[in-house]
Amino acid sequence: MASLPKDIKIDILSRLPVKSLLRFKCVSKSFCSLIASQEFIKIHLKRSIETNSNLSLILSGTPAPILDSSRYWNGKIFSASLDSLNLGVELDHPFKNCKGRTPIIDSCNGLIALKNDENSIAFWNPSTKEHLILPKYWDLKDKVYMVVDGFGYDAVNDDYKVVRLVHFVRENVEYTEVSVYSLRTNSWRRIRVDFPYYILHGWDGTFVDGHVHWLVTNNPEDYIENLIIAFNLKSEEFHEVPLPHLGNKNDVLVMFVGNFSGCLYFSCLCNYPQPVDIWVLKGCWTKAFSFHRSVGDYVKALAYSKSEDKVLVDKFKYGEEDDDINRWELCWYDPQNQRAADQLMIHGGVPQGCRDTIVCMDSLVSLAAYAGRGMAGREGRMSYKRFRATIGLGKLG
Repeated sequence: MASLPKDIKIDILSRLPVKSLLRFKCVSKSFCSLIASQEFIKIHLKRSIETNSNLSLILSGTPAPILDSSRYWNGKIFSASLDSLNLGVELDHPFKNCKGRTPIIDSCNGLIALKNDENSIAFWNPSTKEHLILPKYWDLKDKVYMVVDGFGYDAVNDDYKVVRLVHFVRENVEYTEVSVYSLRTNSWRRIRVDFPYYILHGWDGTFVDGHVHWLVTNNPEDYIENLIIAFNLKSEEFHEVPLPHLGNKNDVLVMFVGNFSGCLYFSCLCNYPQPVDIWVLKGCWTKAFSFHRSVGDYVKALAYSKSEDKVLVDKFKYGEEDDDINRWELCWYDPQNQRAADQLMIHGGVPQGCRDTIVCMDSLVSLAAYAGRGMAGREGRMSYKRFRATIGLGKLG
């Protein structure tokens, strides 16, 4: 293979999974240099996105938004390949040894942003085990009503960002402060932007197509959200996204937004026995799925099967007893026949119970490559070892 032209090598290697590529880096210096190059990393990521391949299901013990529980799996996070889903592997994540919750903010291009109860945030690539602890956010001295975050990729500036919304209450006056963290500069900054909205639930945002989305209301008297706001990571401005037509809104109990196969989706839980409907935004809202309540009271659409004739869903059924909190089930759903298959059991020590699930793409995206560009201008030239220590970059395992 050494005699092959570079573009042929790249084409062949870009079709391989990340685990194989990490092993191949040990074959030779030329292989290591090629696979570690930003050119190859972006080509491999682009092919994975276009072919919808190299996907993993990430399961964490953070409670789903409709539940309140102290069962957090002791901070454990597991991964299972979407191709098989029969074996889960516990992951070493940056906050594994911290007490309390470790909720995942979101996933983008193989990177996961997660946080803990100590107000710390980390970027983490589970495939390469590389992680970066973000600089501490400013001390929140005023009375804080709610803090929500969002994470995504600014393709125009080739930068990964966190958006933080902090809702304050001071002397009966409510206002929201908006801040942005940039991986390129490895720093936080407050931005001036109008935010005439109210956050009703502490759920982090959903990244889709260059924007982070939250459910909000523009009426302080509302008990339920009435619109979606989208934050453009490039222009750093908000715009509104209307909700799909819901009929009688008085029947709505709770709403959700998420990322399904690269598109923004919206779902809501209504009074029994109304179905759980899921709309997908592709230019306009289209009702993609309607789940009978026998399937579940809350149904989260995660991904299509390889044949695209089934949908992987995580479903929850309300119960009267505390033990019913364990009634989260993964299964494949057939939209054509409106039928759910038997529960998928993921082995390998994955606990049952209250949990969160997201789909993450395996990638070689390097945090050091991005953070290094921003640090170079401020710190000058330094050794790679010193640079990693300066920005808090680490590797697990």
